[in-house]
Amino acid sequence: MNISRKVASTIDYSLLWQNISEDSIQKRCKEALDYGFFCIACLPVHIASVKREVKNNMNITAAIGFPLGLNTTNTKIYESLEAIDNGANEIDVVMNISWFKDGFYQAVLNELKEITTKVKDKKPDCIVKVIIEAPHLKKDEELQKACELVIESGADYVKTATGFAVGYDKTGTLDYEDEEVSPLGNTGVEVIKKMYNMVGDRIKIKPSGNLTNLEECLYCIENFGIDRIGNDYVPQWIDALQNK
Repeated sequence: MNISRKVASTIDYSLLWQNISEDSIQKRCKEALDYGFFCIACLPVHIASVKREVKNNMNITAAIGFPLGLNTTNTKIYESLEAIDNGANEIDVVMNISWFKDGFYQAVLNELKEITTKVKDKKPDCIVKVIIEAPHLKKDEELQKACELVIESGADYVKTATGFAVGYDKTGTLDYEDEEVSPLGNTGVEVIKKMYNMVGDRIKIKPSGNLTNLEECLYCIENFGIDRIGNDYVPQWIDALQNK
């Protein structure tokens, strides 16, 4: 298998911006099918539209609690179960970053466990990925703790980022201040390597963010057992490689 096909077969292609049109949905779904991507990731409201386009030819991921992760637990559960009813067979749920940064680890774990359990009870083969929003996890001990919570929750993957992360705006009073946060910060090859060294084969890792070319994607696939990547630039990279 050549590099283009090997990377393409891991890709979760996204439909996650705010002003998505039906034309955009049709275009992205066609691209995903044409390039042989694994999955389309979309917001719950668009699952039915995506399902009409891809039918049973690829997986559909529902982005839950997206992008902030600050919905109530019951809201995330309802959103997840309704998404499954509408045709999703994967769930990407955003961890409650606010609770995590405040050290409310048991609350974070309880929520992730409840979501994962309810999803698996409804659809045992549904894949659950937890987005830990690595741009906010600058310290190794935070990254390690987040990974451990996701493992303990029973989820299938720990995922790096939403691509929407924002930093502390200094309008409140907190005991911590994030350094300047960029949406894709702390999501490149080095953090994937770090996460792999932390979790080993206890859970799968989904990079989503700052992999910058096909070669970096392939490196993660071959060295860290990565089988799912969230990246929307792969069509451009594949086209550029084929047009050389």
